[in-house]
Amino acid sequence: MVQSTANATKGLSKALLDEAIPYAKKIIDGLNISQSQFHAVSYCADQLKQNGFTEVKETDKWTLEAGKGYFFTRNGSTICAFLAGNKVGKEPLHSFKIVGCHTDSPVLKLAPFSKKEFLGYNQVNVMTYGGGLWRTWFDRDLNLAGKVIIRTGEQRQNLESRTWASGRPLLSIPSLCIHLDTERDVFKINKEAHLKPMMTTSIINGIFGEGVEKIDDDKFKLEDRHLSTLTDLIAKDLGIDRGQIVDFELNLCDA
Repeated sequence: MVQSTANATKGLSKALLDEAIPYAKKIIDGLNISQSQFHAVSYCADQLKQNGFTEVKETDKWTLEAGKGYFFTRNGSTICAFLAGNKVGKEPLHSFKIVGCHTDSPVLKLAPFSKKEFLGYNQVNVMTYGGGLWRTWFDRDLNLAGKVIIRTGEQRQNLESRTWASGRPLLSIPSLCIHLDTERDVFKINKEAHLKPMMTTSIINGIFGEGVEKIDDDKFKLEDRHLSTLTDLIAKDLGIDRGQIVDFELNLCDA
C-alpha cells in the first residue's frame, strides 16, 4: 500500500496542483448547489446552456445541426446531454459513446403524509430511499430540499415545478441519551420507530402557526398531510400562497 501510494504521487507537482484547484472549486460549488437530484439537474442544465448547448423536448421532432450540443430533461431528476458529430445529417450514425451517472443517492425522503405529533413534539414521517448508512444521520442539523409542484395562472389551472431548499436547519434525529441506552456498544436502528426527525415542540409550532391562515379550498389535503408551519415556510420562500401547493418531493440533507 505504501509503495502504490508513493508511485501514485510521483507524477504530482505544484503546477499540476495549481491547475487542478479551479476544477476542484467548480465541483465543490456544484455539490453545494445540488442539495437534491432536482437541484443537480437544474444546475447541470444551466451549465450546459452557458456552454452553448440547446435544450430540446423529448416530444418534439428534432432538427440537429452537425457539431452542436443538445440536452433534454425528464421529471426534473434526469438530464441527458449529447454532442452531434460533425457528419450528422451527411452520413449514417455508426458509433457513439455513452457516459452515465446518478443524480440521486441514498437519502431520507419526506413521506406523503409527514405530519406526526408525539409526546409534545412535532415530528415528520420519512421514507428510506436506497441502502443508506442511516446511523450517520443521527445528531445532525438537517435541511429539506427538492421539488414543489404548484398551481399557477388566473384560475390556477396550470401546474408548475419549482426547486426549493430550506437554506437553514429545520430537523434533527436525536440519539437516545446515554444513561437510557442499555446497548451502547451496538447501534441498532428500527427504521420505523427511530428515524422520525423532530422539527419543533408542539408549543413552539403552535406559536409560529398562529399567523398561518387556513387554506380555503384545500383540495390536496395539505392541512391533513403536513405541518402548516412547514407548508407556510415553503410558500413564503417561493413567494406564493399556501393554497397553490399541490404536492412536493423533498429530501433531508446535511445542513
